This record gives sequence, structure tokens and C-alpha cells, in this order.
Amino acid sequence: MNAIITVFATILRVTTLLMFCGIAIWLALSHKTKTEQSNAFLDEQVSNGYAILQSSKEAQWADVATKKNAFKEVFLDNQPVGLNDENPLENALDALKASENAIMRGKDYREKLDVLAMEFGPPKLNGENTPISLYLWDSEGKKWEPNGKAKPEGIAELKNPFSDLNQFPKNDVHKEDGTVIPGVSRENRLRTVMGMLYKNRNDLYGEIASLRSNVLERDQALRESQNLFNDMKNQKEEWESKSNDFELKLQNTEADLAEEKKLRQDENEASEQQIMVLNNNIAGLEQQKIESEKMHTAEIDSLKDEHGAKLSQLQREIKLADAAGYQRGIDEMLAKQQGGVEALADQDSKTKDPFGAKQEGPPQKPDAVAAEDSTELTMMNEYGIPSSIARIDSRSGMLMLPIGSERGLNQGEIFTLWKGKSEAARIKVQRTQKGYSLAYILPQFGEPNRLRPGDLVQIVPEKQNTL
Repeated sequence: MNAIITVFATILRVTTLLMFCGIAIWLALSHKTKTEQSNAFLDEQVSNGYAILQSSKEAQWADVATKKNAFKEVFLDNQPVGLNDENPLENALDALKASENAIMRGKDYREKLDVLAMEFGPPKLNGENTPISLYLWDSEGKKWEPNGKAKPEGIAELKNPFSDLNQFPKNDVHKEDGTVIPGVSRENRLRTVMGMLYKNRNDLYGEIASLRSNVLERDQALRESQNLFNDMKNQKEEWESKSNDFELKLQNTEADLAEEKKLRQDENEASEQQIMVLNNNIAGLEQQKIESEKMHTAEIDSLKDEHGAKLSQLQREIKLADAAGYQRGIDEMLAKQQGGVEALADQDSKTKDPFGAKQEGPPQKPDAVAAEDSTELTMMNEYGIPSSIARIDSRSGMLMLPIGSERGLNQGEIFTLWKGKSEAARIKVQRTQKGYSLAYILPQFGEPNRLRPGDLVQIVPEKQNTL
């Protein structure tokens, strides 16, 4: 029995010793892993910081420093610049911007800034209410790797976003109801702080660039003001140097103006007197004009009355002559119709033809004139124009022609109608319009009884238009 107890005790001591050894080994391994994780985290932050600072680009930073010094020197020099000259401060700023943009807008810098300028908050919870860490430890590579299943959020404000430990504990808190409040580890808090610094640094660079642009605008306005001030100063000095000459010229001008004023006053008085004389002359001429107009009007009225009386007397004589001729024609036609032709023949033989000797045929046109008129309708001329008789009334002694005013036939004119080579009748136009004429046959001439509607005749104007 004692042997069994001794064996059991020995086994228990060996087992306890092995357990303590295992615990020691586990603790040693855990400490090593924790140390490796901490070192890897610190190395990562140092590397990220140098990447954001772009410390490897020593030559470019040296160029930026040179361009900054050049910008400051030009600004402090403050030399005046002409309105159309290049601004050296603007050139220095453009050179500085180009040098800084080569670093701050480089692809490696922008990609690094977009990844690091984040709020690395609490892990996301999966469907089983288990936190998903933003970073996972790569035991083989001995480094922290971003978890593709969880992404950080962009920085909202430059303040401590996880200051409330009840809402954002440093370690996961498991509640009694089974829910978990994900904790924000110290590493993620440090990552967030570094991201804020990176973002703040980038924003400050942008503000500095904007301030430089504002300084350039203000400097340009100041230089323009300086140029205007210098111009005004030069003008002032120039005007002051010429003030004595201006004063002397002003005195001479005032004396000349006084003399000129006196001359103009004398001329004005003389002009006023002359105007008065001219006005009196104009008034007299106006009175003479009125009297002359009255006399002229009276003479015109007298001439109108005398002309009207003579015109009325002539119109009465013409009407009487026309009525007598018209009556003789009617009497002749009635006598012929009633068999009194023989009785009237003696009277015709005794009466002399008032229109002169007879001609053998109508007037003939020269060949040249005939050739010109052969292709168009001619107007009435001394040779006459051909036509036909539209209608004839032997009882009333009237006939109608198919031509009118458009061919030159006018009211009151006298024409001879030639039928062939014989003078058939003599007519006087009573009324004419476009397209027709109405005329009455004058008595004691030709053989009007031979005329029939449709006969072709030659209408020839008479040189004497009145009987």
C-alpha cells in the first residue's frame, strides 16, 4: 500500500513539474509573440511616418527649401514692378508650387496617405456577434496585415474619437446578455492618432499654399498701388515745377480775356444797333410785301374774270358753229333721202370746199417710216393710221371707231376718213376712251353715205382743227 502511494506521489510530482514547465514554456512563447507583435507594430509606424514625410527624397526636399528661400527673398526685397513687366514673386511661387507638388502629389505619397489617414475604430461584428479585427498577425512573416473583411473609416474630426471608454473600451467587453462591446486596442488608437497627424500635416500644406497665393494677390495689388503712387508723385513734382509758368500764363491769359471781353462787348452793342436797323427794314419790306401781294391778287382776279368772260364767249360761238354744221349735215341727209339731191347739187357746186383742194389718195409714209412701223401699232401722226368702222348711224350722223385715246385720238380733234383713194367723210371726235371713239360726221364733205360697218379706212388728222 505504501508502495502504491509512493508511486502515485511520484507520478503526481512529475506531472506537476511537467505542467509548470509547459506553463513556463507557454508564457515564454506568448511573451516572445507579444514582443514580436509590439516590435512589428512600432517598426510599421516608424516606416509609415517616414513614408508620409517622404524622407527618402532628400534632393527634392533640398530643392523645396531652396525655392522657399527664393520666395522669401523676393517677397522681402519688395522691388517695384511695372504694370506690363513679369512679377518675380509670381515666378518664385510657381517654382515653389512645382517643387512641392512633385512630392505632395506623387503617387506613392497619395496612396500611403489614403491608407493611413483613417480612424481605426472598434472591430466589426460578424453574424455570430464576434469581433473582426482590422489587422491580423502574420506569424510566419512576423508582421501585421490588414484584414480584407474589415475596413477603417475616414477621419471626421481632428479630436480623440475614442475618448469615451464606456462606448469604446480598450478590450472587448462581454455582457451578461451575450452581446459584445468591441474594444479599440491601444495599437488602433495610436494608428488613429498618427492618421490624424498625417491628415493635419497634409491640410496644413494646402493652407500654406493657399496663403501663399493670397500673399501673391495682395502683393500684386500693393505693387499696383506703389506704381500708381510713384506715378502720382512724379506728376506732382512735374506740376509743381510747372506751377510758376502756369501762374504767369494765367495772368497773361486773364489780361487777354479782359481785353477780349471789352472788344466783344463793343461788338455786341454795335451788333444790337445794327439788328435794330435791320428789323426796321424788315418790317418795312414785310409791309411792302403785303401790299404787293394784295395788288398781285387783285390783278390775278381781274385777269381770271376777263379770261372767263372770253372763254365763255368762245365756247358759245363754238357751240353755235357746231350746232349749225350738225344741222346742215342732217338737212343734207334728209334731202338726199327725199329726192332732193339734184336741188342740193347746185348748191354744193356753188359752195366752196372749206377744207381746200382734194388730194388723190391719203398721205403716204416714206419707206423708212413704213419699215419702222411695220412691226408695232403706231400712234396717230401726220400720215394717219389704218382702222375700220365699228358702227355708223346715217340718221343721226354718228359713227364709232374701234380705236381710242391709246392710239392718239383726242376729244375735239378733226380727222378725214379715206376709203381707198377717195375722201369718204370728215369727222369730229366727240368722245374717246381706251379702245373706242365716238364722232359725228361733218356736213358738205365727201360721200359718207358710202360708208358701211366693217369698211377699212385711213384716219388722217387735219392741220386745221376748227372750222
